[in-house]
Amino acid sequence: MEVGAIIKKFNTHENLFEKLGILLVVVFFLMIAAGFTDSNQAGRIMTLILFILVFLASFIGYTVSKSLDE
Repeated sequence: MEVGAIIKKFNTHENLFEKLGILLVVVFFLMIAAGFTDSNQAGRIMTLILFILVFLASFIGYTVSKSLDE
């Protein structure tokens, strides 16, 4: 299977992936808000780790998207 065929398959379901991406972002923000409002110190540390991982994934996605546009 060529790379072009894989991209075409993803493009046919583009609207679905957009909705799932938005849902994923909302879930991450809710988890971060829940962790910061938690009175337990472990919840705050886990939220900070989650926030760093989300930032890293977003940065990698942005970099890949930018390099594919060139």
